[in-house]
Amino acid sequence: MSFDLLAPHYRWMEALCAAGRLQRCRTALLPFIQPPRRVLIYGEGNGRFLTELCRRFPAAEITVVEASSVMISLARARLQRAGLAATHVDFIHADALTWQPPAATYDLIVTCFFLDCFRADQLQHLVPLIASAATADAQWLLADFQIAPSGLRRLCSRIIVAFLYAFFRRVTKLAAHELVDVSPLLTAAGFTRCERSTFALGLLYCERWQR
Repeated sequence: MSFDLLAPHYRWMEALCAAGRLQRCRTALLPFIQPPRRVLIYGEGNGRFLTELCRRFPAAEITVVEASSVMISLARARLQRAGLAATHVDFIHADALTWQPPAATYDLIVTCFFLDCFRADQLQHLVPLIASAATADAQWLLADFQIAPSGLRRLCSRIIVAFLYAFFRRVTKLAAHELVDVSPLLTAAGFTRCERSTFALGLLYCERWQR
């Protein structure tokens, strides 16, 4: 899986297809986040969420794990354009499935539109691996796609999700082909869901989990 070829075009593609909804979904629960000391972000992409996080929590030490070197360059450039110091942001170019995070270090975990990139068997390994980096009182901010619960919205969301998987599997060699409910894995890791919001007629959701 590689987003390097897609990375230079991701900004306009997101703007054209989602009209700001993805970013609203990423950031909607930031007001509910207790100020973190150390943050671990997986799959940040081109830095849209990271920029808002740095503005809201300027004292936080942030680690970003990103598999695309091009996305890392774009995120660094976005921080610079925003006039935000990147000295407290550590970018790690690595595969999330194999990178070993330091144990019990981060009091905020962030996975925005990231976990949907993995198969169920991969998530059985990945979610506990990420959770091992969380402190005993950590928060987990999650944003992702979902299938709307009923009616025409459900049909539309199924079509959109199927199209997105077909596109990303072809362009990025994505292994996943369907959404997986990660709630049981987060619960098993000791987290409890505290807040939840939905967007785009139920296609998008964000949640805050707490240990």
